[in-house]
Amino acid sequence: MKSSRIHYITQDMPNKTHQQLALEACQAGVELVQLRLKEMEKREMLEIALETQNICKQFNATLVINDHLDLAIAIDADGVHLGNDDVDHETARKEFGENKIIGATAYNESEALYHQQRGIADYMGLGTFRKTRTKPEIKNFLSLQQIKSLIDQQKQLDHHPIPLLVIGGVKISDIKPLLSAGVYGIAIASLINESEDKKSIYRNIQKTFQESGVDLNS
Repeated sequence: MKSSRIHYITQDMPNKTHQQLALEACQAGVELVQLRLKEMEKREMLEIALETQNICKQFNATLVINDHLDLAIAIDADGVHLGNDDVDHETARKEFGENKIIGATAYNESEALYHQQRGIADYMGLGTFRKTRTKPEIKNFLSLQQIKSLIDQQKQLDHHPIPLLVIGGVKISDIKPLLSAGVYGIAIASLINESEDKKSIYRNIQKTFQESGVDLNS
């Protein structure tokens, strides 16, 4: 299963559930939802995941579970995104299956090259690009030049480059420079979640990809 160039991520918000956020995002046109659940009981996680999965199915959207491989397996999700402290990617591939999407996390060049050399992940979430409310503890950020340097190094390795999705406070104005640097796509949360007009925002994101000569279906 191929990963999307635009990953939408749910987040904890005071006035909306993850299911509501996913529904509004899908109504806006989002084709991949990453469900990011933190600090809650397993039963509650399962209930939210199943409801979100039903929403995604209604809109023919892909569902990726953040961090929790057991939850992804339990509901037969389309994919799982694993942090560096989560289940090992090799184990995840064996337990979850060859046809499932498995995402990796890279905060710096060495982590990105490590995942590249292993060649297990289908894509890498690379960041943090800019300070965000979802991960305020992050203090180190990747510049556009560092991202371009990493992509150049990827191309020199024997393995086929793993697609990079830049994450962390990405704005619409960042998209063209990132794509010019060779980035595959972006991962976004607040840009959609905090918008009053999600459909318009998502349409502008798609338009920016198209203006950069990038086919969102490729």
